[in-house]
Amino acid sequence: MPRRWFPTLRSTPPPATKSEPGYTLWAPAGVDRARPWSVERAVRDGMERAVWIYKAVDTISSHAADRLLRVRPRSGTSEDALPSLADHPLYEALNVTANPLEGAWAFKKRVSMQLLLSKRGVFLEPTFSRGGDLLRIDLLPPGRTRPVPSRGADLVSHFETVTPSGELRTLDVERVRWIRNPHPLDAYSGITPLEAAGLSADLDYYTRLYNLSFVHNDARPGGVIGIDGDMDDAELRLLRQRFSTGPTAAGAWTVLSGGNITVTDTSTTPRDMAYETVSANSKLELLAAFGVPESQLGNASGRTYDNAHAEKLQFWTITMATHLRLLGSAFQTDAGEGHEAYFDASDIDVLREPRSKRLAEAREEVAAGVRSLYSYAELAGYADEVDDTPASRALWVNSGRTPVPARAADAQALAQAAPAAPATPAARTAKVLDTTSDLPLDGAAATTLHRQLDTALQALATRWTERTVTRLNSPRHRKGTRHWDNRGADDPRTGLKELPVEQVIDLATWQQEATQALQPLVERAAATAGTELHTALGGTGAGTENTWPTLAPLLASWLTGHATALADEIHHADHQGKDLGGITVTTRDWGRTFTAWATTTANRLATATIEIARDHAATAAGRAGLTRRWVAHDDGQVRPDHEAAHGQTQSLGLPFTVGDDLLRHPADPEARPGQALNCRCRLAWQLRP
Repeated sequence: MPRRWFPTLRSTPPPATKSEPGYTLWAPAGVDRARPWSVERAVRDGMERAVWIYKAVDTISSHAADRLLRVRPRSGTSEDALPSLADHPLYEALNVTANPLEGAWAFKKRVSMQLLLSKRGVFLEPTFSRGGDLLRIDLLPPGRTRPVPSRGADLVSHFETVTPSGELRTLDVERVRWIRNPHPLDAYSGITPLEAAGLSADLDYYTRLYNLSFVHNDARPGGVIGIDGDMDDAELRLLRQRFSTGPTAAGAWTVLSGGNITVTDTSTTPRDMAYETVSANSKLELLAAFGVPESQLGNASGRTYDNAHAEKLQFWTITMATHLRLLGSAFQTDAGEGHEAYFDASDIDVLREPRSKRLAEAREEVAAGVRSLYSYAELAGYADEVDDTPASRALWVNSGRTPVPARAADAQALAQAAPAAPATPAARTAKVLDTTSDLPLDGAAATTLHRQLDTALQALATRWTERTVTRLNSPRHRKGTRHWDNRGADDPRTGLKELPVEQVIDLATWQQEATQALQPLVERAAATAGTELHTALGGTGAGTENTWPTLAPLLASWLTGHATALADEIHHADHQGKDLGGITVTTRDWGRTFTAWATTTANRLATATIEIARDHAATAAGRAGLTRRWVAHDDGQVRPDHEAAHGQTQSLGLPFTVGDDLLRHPADPEARPGQALNCRCRLAWQLRP
């Protein structure tokens, strides 16, 4: 008998003819083409019998089929992609109907599955009309299609495909769109996940087959029974019948009467216990090769929300992004010169997060005054809805919404820079003023500033009140107190601690926000008032000093006092046994009182700002004969001391006598509250000879 060799040790068989459906792909010298995972085997032995391969391929291909193909101009060096075209010839074939037998969704799903399973890649054949319009796109069978290498400079001479009837078709390079995951050594081939995870697929299948065989046939005995003495055939048949095999008797035991019986249990061995480990490892390796987390297959058990969210983000940024990029690369030629084809994934929530965070940062930049409104509109994609004006180009400082012009030409339009004054003769500086009348100063300057400060402080008072309420109700500050939840002492997070009022009331933030909101308003009003007086005295330019350092300590002291008062009220309500709802009511009641204080404080700050600025400007001017006259309101609501001071005149630098107090000016920050709060008086200035 002639010696027979194993099939793998036989000599290489002659190559198949091109007309045979099973012909092999061309291979360069040194590259082994005898890989076991052809596309046919990948489908038969992989996707159709291994649950994890099927689910991974189905998940990736279904997500890819859901994506619409778009075409947009290439963005060049810009980091931001340009908007997609509203219409393109590819849209009908890739988003509606690919060919008469397939809709676009099923077509894209098959393309994705072939890309994941076919080592040769995916071969697409578009059909155009004589006018160049795309009519349809068909898939060529990957197992019977190959690129034919060129002997010249081109990589591919043409493509060959074998029809189901065995007919050989030759296709020009321009008629085929070829997609594959590039192989590191062979430009004529691709690479699939199963080439790396094929052993895991086989191992998973054979371990399942082994256990199925045991359950179905009871291939291994559940135990061995040895009986001393001889047995006739009838007794042996009866005993074997009692321990019959089959799915219902697999591993089963029974009880026999008799003596001298020994039993050996073989139903549980380390080999059985290894099945779970082998199966788990195979699943892990297969899913890792395809890049699909188990949570994306529909099983998120054993994972926190954050872990499942992270797996979804990795799936879309690593696996799907690469897969969609490969699919889109097939249609770059058909997209047109200067354009690119891509599959739109902008509606995927985890992919929108980086842009959402960037837009949130941009909004903060706009609020902080370091980004213009128009710049944000461009970033957000609706610049066409915002006019490019000086106001939209300006940087608006958050506190007081002060516009900072982006260009010198915008300054006058934003009223931030005074128009250039015409040239004046030198005699202008020696102007003789009318000494019988008051200097022409804006008598409503304090009223205007009061409205601005009151609006800002009212908004801050509401913000601070609601922020305090939110922190009182947050789990972080309720944990360990009696306010944790309605279950009382049954919850271990309920305790006897007091509410952490010092953490709930953020005084430092209050002072920072008050400074950001009020300082620009005060400084701008002070500069206007000082310059106005300086100009009225015949000076040029600005003649003012910064008044904010004088008022800032006073404001900080006021805020500290009110924060302390709120903390005392919360402590008192907590000690009285009020629940969190009652403490919230107490906090909001304090907030309403605080808004009334805001109006009073705004009035005092406004009056003090204007008068301090004018004092500084007058002192800087150094003009002799400057006097000031106390002017009270004539509305019947003026306190008697201020009414009595009406008309009192003092030289620059001398205080006014108001009741038993000496005030440098109305709303003097150093005066006692009874004389300074709600003071609406002002000073009239005169220059006497």
